[in-house]
Amino acid sequence: MKRIITALLAVLCLAACVETGDKVIERPAFRSASSIDIFPVKVELTKEATIVHFHIFCADWRTWDMTGARLEADGQTFACQQGRIITHEGQEVLADEAFEFGKDYEKDARNDSVILYFDPLLSGTKTFDYIEGDNSNSWKFYGIRLDNKLYTELLPAYQPRKDDGKPLEPLTLKYGDATAIITMHGDTINDFSWFGDECRDPVTSEYNVRTEVDGNVCYFSQPAYTAIMPTFIGPRLDTLGFGHQYNMIVIPGETLTVDFDPAACNAWLYDFSAGKPSHNGYRLGGTIGDLNEVLLENKRHFTLYMMSEIPSYDEVKDFPEWREKLWQNLDTLRQGVMKRKDYTRRQKDFFTLLIDRAYVRCNVLCLGFLEWQNNSLPDSALAHLKNTYTLVDPHAKELQYFRDGRSYYFPLKDEVLPYFEANGLTESEPYKMTKALVEAKEMGDVMKQGKILPESEIEKAHPYFQRVLREFNDSNRVQLERIEREANDRMKPTPNVPGDKLLQAIVKEHPGKAVFFDLWATWCGPCKRGIEAMEPLKEQLKGKDIVFVYLTDESSFMNAWTESVLKIPGIHYRIPTKKWEEIPIPGGIPQYYLFDRKGKKVWEETGFSDEVLKDIEKQITKTLE
Repeated sequence: MKRIITALLAVLCLAACVETGDKVIERPAFRSASSIDIFPVKVELTKEATIVHFHIFCADWRTWDMTGARLEADGQTFACQQGRIITHEGQEVLADEAFEFGKDYEKDARNDSVILYFDPLLSGTKTFDYIEGDNSNSWKFYGIRLDNKLYTELLPAYQPRKDDGKPLEPLTLKYGDATAIITMHGDTINDFSWFGDECRDPVTSEYNVRTEVDGNVCYFSQPAYTAIMPTFIGPRLDTLGFGHQYNMIVIPGETLTVDFDPAACNAWLYDFSAGKPSHNGYRLGGTIGDLNEVLLENKRHFTLYMMSEIPSYDEVKDFPEWREKLWQNLDTLRQGVMKRKDYTRRQKDFFTLLIDRAYVRCNVLCLGFLEWQNNSLPDSALAHLKNTYTLVDPHAKELQYFRDGRSYYFPLKDEVLPYFEANGLTESEPYKMTKALVEAKEMGDVMKQGKILPESEIEKAHPYFQRVLREFNDSNRVQLERIEREANDRMKPTPNVPGDKLLQAIVKEHPGKAVFFDLWATWCGPCKRGIEAMEPLKEQLKGKDIVFVYLTDESSFMNAWTESVLKIPGIHYRIPTKKWEEIPIPGGIPQYYLFDRKGKKVWEETGFSDEVLKDIEKQITKTLE
């Protein structure tokens, strides 16, 4: 009887909520999110408003105003009416006050909650999106559910791997395309990309990534000498502080398939009131899917800086003791993984390789760790650890890493050469190939400065790298001929003035004209997006009294810079690094300046976005009036 009465009361309460139109959804599930810095914790639906409660994790460093905040559902937009900001000290509420849109709030971690009131959603709305603003850095949540349910799981049934007892076999080093096939289930492939130095050719520093998108499938391909590990950006896989970023292995001649269910990834990680799905939201397949599983589960041992096994320096008296403690910590970890029943023999061998690599890199990079922890370490202890630092290691010969071709499951890295040379581990093929790569990179560095090497120099390189060196040399030769023929007048020598006078000196070379400066680099993605987006505006301004000037420094390699000169109309300067450092650049690149026809600076901006592009057009139009 008591249960029946309780059930009837619950039904009556629900009926009352339906009648008034009010509804509360705690910790609603959502399909995907652009950030981990903010989290919707509650939605209230009333006749007067849709009220969204957010918890914010980055108020101590992120500037935010939510000026463009809105909800979108069923093709309609619902404007933000007002808001409240709540300040906590632990569990205690210090302040609950009106949120001022557009106000430049001081960065304070205690400002950890915001409540926003929007126009009421239409009756029958099942999901909605929250959009903070239109620029790429604004917070966005897609598919916030109003039924207290999770999204249907979309991945095929998981077939556990069977351990056939086979070890991880050495790889044969080969140059070719490293490929991956990435499939998004229930979301667009536009939410997936990649970046990082691993996307560069180590000899030429050129980006050679090729992708083809077909619906919700992306085909990734990149020429490589051995394994490469680009940083992918996509569905969030863990809570180690890397957000949406993670490394995966792709290897020439091997296959990798990745299936993502972004909604399930979020449900696995977030504390949705609807619970958790039956799987973590991704499946890895192909010949190296099993190795990528190990890497994703243990990526702190790939990145090093989040390894809990690294001893603190106040625990030891000298470097040999620190290294021994590191070895013991990692060996304990290794022994624990060897007992795991969900890892195959091949996966355990790969984990051993990963731990060996982490151990060697910690040894090589130790002095950097010393500097990093210097704030908590007395100067005398720091000096002693530096004085006792040595790469000679009694455990070196116990390593599997670099013993055979299994090390090719990781990219060749010249940083490890001093360790192996100090410990007499120089007879293996992987060491010799890494040494050969270093020599090829040195030749490539010469070519990056626009030099052409004689064939006799290239023949000194290891045969494995001669092909790419010849192709690089030939492309330099063709490019220099094109520059001489098509765009030599665009490249100007740097004026002989101090860096802080450089912009004014260039402006004086264009009397009676407005001058727009774009400080950029060939390796800077936002810079290049800004340059591309401005081309239509430059076309409209042809014949007007304005000059577009592009400045970069020597971090933009000569060959990449000259290629850009050919593509980008305007005047170009490649500034010596020392002089570049004297230019007063307030916040990184891209950096923009506008000088009027009298030579006076009238506008400047850091960073590129759609809003900045609109402002550039507005400011130039105003200057030319």
